[in-house]
Amino acid sequence: MKRKIFISLVFVVFSNLLLLAQSSDDVVGLWYSEKDSEGLIPVVEIYKENGKYYGYFFDYKGGYNGPEKKDVKNPNKELRELPLKGLVYLMGLSFDNGEWKGGKIYNPYDGKTYNGKMSLSEDKKTLTVRGSLDKAGVFGKSMKWTKVPDSEKSLYKPLNRSDLRKFN
Repeated sequence: MKRKIFISLVFVVFSNLLLLAQSSDDVVGLWYSEKDSEGLIPVVEIYKENGKYYGYFFDYKGGYNGPEKKDVKNPNKELRELPLKGLVYLMGLSFDNGEWKGGKIYNPYDGKTYNGKMSLSEDKKTLTVRGSLDKAGVFGKSMKWTKVPDSEKSLYKPLNRSDLRKFN
């Protein structure tokens, strides 16, 4: 019996050490999102501002030479002609207990805003981004993003913060 308790305590301590090893800024940087409806892979930069985390789209993996994509589903009709490039759609997430949560995620494909949450894999190469109707994250959808490898970062030039457009 004592052995089981000891093993359980070791497991709990080890699990907590793994969580502490994760830094809140581990999500900062460039990420490949999942493919969009046209088969293109958006490149997203996540950045930290005033203790909260934000993300915006600014390029596509492999480039894109088509027409500029617009925010056509925006609920505000006046903003529908504005470009998606530079639109901050991950907004105000805070790091807490190994997750980034408490913020919002705007989905330009349906024009709706959801409760946002992110979690990082142990190897820090995969980010699970979840948008949900409820704050608990039960009713929603998750996407897996992949960290842009160091060898590919020079292919992309993130935008200046002054060029970003906050949602609405």
